[in-house]
Amino acid sequence: MAIQYTPIDLINKISNNNFSYTTHRIKKVTETDTSIEKLQEKSESFMKKLKKLKRYSSGSISRDMLENQLTDFLKSYNDMKEGSESVTNKDVQKQITKLEKLFKDNKKELKKIGIEEVNGRYTLNSKTFDKAKDKNIDALFTGYDSFISKADKIMRNLDETAKDAVYSTVSHNTSTTTKYQELDLAYASYATLAQSAILSLNKCNAFVQSGNPSDAIVQEFVHDSLDYLGNSTNVILQIDPEKSGAVKQYYQLCLEHKDKLASVGLNFDGDTNQMTFDRTVDMTTNDYKSAFNELFGTNAAFGTELSESCKNIMNDILKTSKIEVSIIDEQI
Repeated sequence: MAIQYTPIDLINKISNNNFSYTTHRIKKVTETDTSIEKLQEKSESFMKKLKKLKRYSSGSISRDMLENQLTDFLKSYNDMKEGSESVTNKDVQKQITKLEKLFKDNKKELKKIGIEEVNGRYTLNSKTFDKAKDKNIDALFTGYDSFISKADKIMRNLDETAKDAVYSTVSHNTSTTTKYQELDLAYASYATLAQSAILSLNKCNAFVQSGNPSDAIVQEFVHDSLDYLGNSTNVILQIDPEKSGAVKQYYQLCLEHKDKLASVGLNFDGDTNQMTFDRTVDMTTNDYKSAFNELFGTNAAFGTELSESCKNIMNDILKTSKIEVSIIDEQI
């Protein structure tokens, strides 16, 4: 959600921060856990060796072939276990621990056929294996509840767990600083002033329509607001259209309503882009009141559209979409 500022608050914040604004973001990225990725390669190799033993049935292969399969099986297991040491994911480690426990729980049965743990690695003692009884080999490698079936179940769980854990969404705190020129803030300030002047004139419409200019304070306020709008316009129309396309719209609105503006004392020269205010214009005439109402009355198209142009100019100059800020209107 964008941070909200009034125009003045945002301008002051940028000005007080050495004409810059820093946007802080939380960026979510998908990262690959390389330790799990490497483990997957070793576990895939181990599962191939395991599947061969899972297909074992009594007398189906020679002792020599079975010995080779067991040797490959144990070597692959040792490699996978070593590869798992760098894995920090708790769910993956849980499956590795289950597999280690399975080997330890079957230590006696494995030893009967020559499988022993030496310095943390499992090896096959050929002499013991040659003398091993078929029933001891069958007990480990055949049947639903056998050692190899349990190992297969754990490895299938490990495979699924590793797939879920290898990619993870990680949040990173990032920041981007947008720099401004001092003139940019001046332009934004005048666009703010013009918008405030339009709002002030809208609130004074009832006084103007009354035709009773006896309240000198309010009359002066109307004059000042018109003067502020004129002076602000002179600065706004100096803005390079490449900085804000809304400047062209602002100019066009002033040009299209040139006669109405003149009726309330705002004389606009489209050739020089200059607007001057004549305080001597009579506020009590019907022409003045009608023009004022059409320009600044409730829902008047000119005032509404000119105010929107001011807001668009501020957004363009202050790059609010880039810095992820939303400008809210100030209330007078």
